Amino acid sequence: MAKTAEADVEKMKILEERIKAPSIWGRVPCGIRFEDLQDRRYEDAVKLLKKHYLPEEVTYRSVKLSEDREGTDEFTHNLRIWMKDKMSIAAVKEGTDQLVGLLIMRIQEKCAFSRTFSRIKITHNELYTSVMKFYNEVEKPVCIYEALGVRRYFKIYIVALKNRYRHRGIAKELIKAAIALSASANVPAVSGIFTTERLQQIADELGFKKLNEIYYVRYLVDNQMVFCDTGEGNYGAALMVYRIPDVEEPQELHTQHSSRFNIQPIGDDDDEQDD
Repeated sequence: MAKTAEADVEKMKILEERIKAPSIWGRVPCGIRFEDLQDRRYEDAVKLLKKHYLPEEVTYRSVKLSEDREGTDEFTHNLRIWMKDKMSIAAVKEGTDQLVGLLIMRIQEKCAFSRTFSRIKITHNELYTSVMKFYNEVEKPVCIYEALGVRRYFKIYIVALKNRYRHRGIAKELIKAAIALSASANVPAVSGIFTTERLQQIADELGFKKLNEIYYVRYLVDNQMVFCDTGEGNYGAALMVYRIPDVEEPQELHTQHSSRFNIQPIGDDDDEQDD
């Protein structure tokens, strides 16, 4: 009896570990796998983005957000809100289990759209607010729900890689992994505001369509350019969307509960944090 009980306990431990294990969404030959971003990686995610994303992403770099403690803290606060949906993807180095890249995204649902976007989103830091206002201007002219005929979609907030892992096709595979995750969740579309020529090119190659674009030289506040340090070839930020073929939404949308998906409607506490 004792041996049987021990065997049952061991089986339960193995089952629990399998449940806790991340879903794998793809691999690339250079030794990188794409998996669900789990809680245990959140602090590493914050460190990676502070070091490799904020100082280099076009809009944040232009306003020098990484040099502003308050602005960085506000970005980090919102990042933790985005990650808690558990719908983001980690790029991990095989063998070392080291986090080398991230794709941060979360669900957007039409049932919460009017409530969420009818209120002014509150941001506090001037530099961070300047970026959020710009992103809002890029999105504002378009209703993605109507444009694609969907009731929900995934919004990509961040695509980031450590410096030495760029130019290897990893960013493209990260976005492909996001599409695979969306299809598995029966979410029929993915969108993102892509701020560099390269990311826009990648999205175009994957079948994304451009719905709106604002050129950096034409975006002025008080007759002053906001984004000057955009880098060669980066002319504007584009809202791009992808309607996933053969993915149909359920007739009735219900909150999904599983170890892989935990899609919740956007709550009131999150409204003021969205860009």
